[in-house]
Parts: sequence; structure tokens; C-alpha cells
Amino acid sequence: MISGMSAAQFAQQLIGADRAGKDTLYKGKLTTSKAQLDAYTLLETNMKKMAAKLSEMGGATNGKMATVSGDNATATVKSDAPKGNYDLSVQKLAQAHQLTKTYATENEMLPATGVISIQVGSDPAKRLEIDLATINGGAAISVSQLRDVINKQAGDTGVQASLVRTGNQIEFMLSSKESGVANKLEVQFDGADWGMTERRAAQDAELTLNGISITSSSNYLENVVDGVSLELVKVHAAGESSMIKVTEDFEANKKAVKDFVDSFNSLMTQINQLTRSVGVSTSGSDTADKDKDDKTPAVSQAQIGVLKGDTSIRLLQTKLRDSVFASAPNGMRLSDIGIEMGRDGKLKIDDTKLTDSFKADPEKVQAMFTGKDSYISNIEKTLKPFTQFNGYIDTKQETINKQIKSVNDSMDRHNYQMTQRYQIYLTQFTAMEATINQFSAASGLFN
Repeated sequence: MISGMSAAQFAQQLIGADRAGKDTLYKGKLTTSKAQLDAYTLLETNMKKMAAKLSEMGGATNGKMATVSGDNATATVKSDAPKGNYDLSVQKLAQAHQLTKTYATENEMLPATGVISIQVGSDPAKRLEIDLATINGGAAISVSQLRDVINKQAGDTGVQASLVRTGNQIEFMLSSKESGVANKLEVQFDGADWGMTERRAAQDAELTLNGISITSSSNYLENVVDGVSLELVKVHAAGESSMIKVTEDFEANKKAVKDFVDSFNSLMTQINQLTRSVGVSTSGSDTADKDKDDKTPAVSQAQIGVLKGDTSIRLLQTKLRDSVFASAPNGMRLSDIGIEMGRDGKLKIDDTKLTDSFKADPEKVQAMFTGKDSYISNIEKTLKPFTQFNGYIDTKQETINKQIKSVNDSMDRHNYQMTQRYQIYLTQFTAMEATINQFSAASGLFN
């Protein structure tokens, strides 16, 4: 034993001293690189999220809303819908054709031979023929089996079969899948009418809009007026009508502007956290009314300031700040509609001034956020070099990944070298220990 330690323990202590310096160096480099990589990933996620949000908001500040008096119809509008009033009168609703045939039970057997043909409208592709002599390998089928045969046909036949149980008998029902006269059913047995009873006629919707007569095979009329779609619910009584009003949706417009401000503030907060090492909160966003899923991912305490040497990210922050101080193409500034930058570097909204701006001249406010060189457009352009494929952040991440790989390779080589050196130490101290033991044994002969 050497100083009370075995050769292996003594060799291990020497190796620990030999490798301590490089172990600390490599660990520090690895920790720093991984923290930077995580920070760039976090920043990229928020930038892309903001870019997607801005893209959605591109036309959102031009919001419209539609109100319909009564309950005869509902209306939906797009941002390009013109403001106006429309008098709606619904005379008929579109109906899908329905036919039935009466049977005693659903297990009643159909004739063993004969061809049932079902034609939906005039489209040859929507003609179904069922040869009773071959459909079940020559065996007769029941009413319920006929229903299944029709419903399991490949492709869209345009017809749906069902059974209605009245308590005493069965009504075999055929219904057109689509409403309107163009989807009327014609059912024959061996070329002659099959004798089905019409329960509901095929019918087009009929209505007038500001006195203009309109027909539709569906009760949903898409884009009946530019940007305005209608869903007809019920027929008006004689002499009655509904008033449709398309107006500015001030609340939706205000929300779009607030979303813009929230997205801007979130990104600026995150850049501050990642590029400054002191005096910065680690919270993701101060906006209380944002959805949880919409908040900026939080920056951890370990990530504070890890990108403080990245001048490009700081330059990005400066460009973003400059973009909101600039004038919109129509000469207006954010301050004109109640948006100012506070001492903390975040945009703040004067809700009353913003509302008054939309009410006074909504088109002018909308133009600030939509179209060429608008606030949204300029911020999207500023972010693009950082978020695009093989852009700035992708390049930084690739560089850091290479650095991490290089450090890991160096650590592997260092571990190998230390293992080899340990074996050398172990061999030397084992031999020394054996020699000392021999001397000790020999000295005992003289005692």
C-alpha cells in the first residue's frame, strides 16, 4: 500500500488531478453551446409564431359583421363584403327528394328477378342498377338487404336508403343526398315506374334579395353578394321579410390590432431576456388577456443573456422598434390611433382613442395594417431573413451543433487519453507496490 491507498486508488487520484482542467473547460463550452442552441430554438419558435400570426392578421383589421332580423336566415361575411342593407324574403326552402314504398316487415323478400334502377337527376354517373337475379348469387334478398346493397355501392351514387318503422309496417325510403330539382329521383323496376310514394318533392330554394329573384338548389348560398353568404332556415310569411345589415365589426378590428401589439411585445420581451444579463424578468408575456396557448414560451433563468453577444439579434430588435415608429403609407402613425411605446419598450394601447379611430375612419386605420409597406408587411419582411429556411437562425443553429459535436469529439479523445494514462499509472504503481511489499518482507528476516 502507498500512503494507505491501493495502486488503483492512487492512480485514480492522479488522473483526477490531470483531467480536472480540461473537464471543466469542455463542460463549460458544452453548457454554453447548448444554452445558446436552446435560446435560438426558442427565439425561432416565437418569430415563426409571430410571422404566422401577422399573416393571419393581414386582412383581419378589415373585419365586417352581419346581423339578420328574425330567424329565417343567418349570414356570414368576409372582410371584402361591402357595407350595406339587404331586404331578404324567403318563399321556398330547398328540399331533397324523398320516396317511400310500403312493406309488411323489413325481412319481406323481394322478387327473385328484375332490375331496380335509380336515377339521380340527369347525370349518367348517378344511375344505379340492381339486378335482383344476380345481386345475391341468385338468392332472393329482403327489404333490409336492399337498403344495405344501395348504401354500400362504391362511389357517390347520390342516393341514400333507409327504413322507417311505423309500428305496423315498414317504409323503405330513398332520399337524394343533395337538395334541389336537379337531384330529383326516378326509380323503375324492369323499365316501369316502381310505384313509390313521394313524401317530399325535390325543390329549389326561392328568395328575393332587395327585390332580385334568386333560386338555389341548396339552402346555403355562398357569396350571394360579394363576401356575403346566407343560410336559409325557414320561409317568410306572406308580406314579411328580414333585414340584413353588413357593418364594420369594431370589436374584431380592435382585437386584430391588439393581437398585433401583443405579438410585437412578446417578441421584444423575449429578445430583451436573451440578450441582456441583468434586470430582466423571465416571464414570457405580460399580456393578461391572451390565451394560454398564445403566450410566448418562457425564457428560463439559465437562458438570460446567453445571446448578449449576438449583434444581429440586437439589430433585429432595433429594426422592429424603428418599424413601429415609422409612418404607414397613408401618412398615419400608430400614435394617431392610440398606440404608444412606454418606457419599458412595449407598445401600449389607449382603448378609447383606438375605438374612436375605427369609428371615425375605419378604412384609413385598416390601411395602416394591410397591403404593401403596412406595419404588418414591414415586420414580416424584417423577420423573414431570420425565420426562412437556411436563414440566419438556421445558420446559427447549424454552427452551434457543429461546435457541440467538436466538443463531444474532444471529450471522447480526452477520455480515451485519460483511460490510457490511468492504465500506465496503474501498472507503475502496481509494480511499485509489489516492490515495496518485497522490501517489507525481506526486512522482516532481520528482525
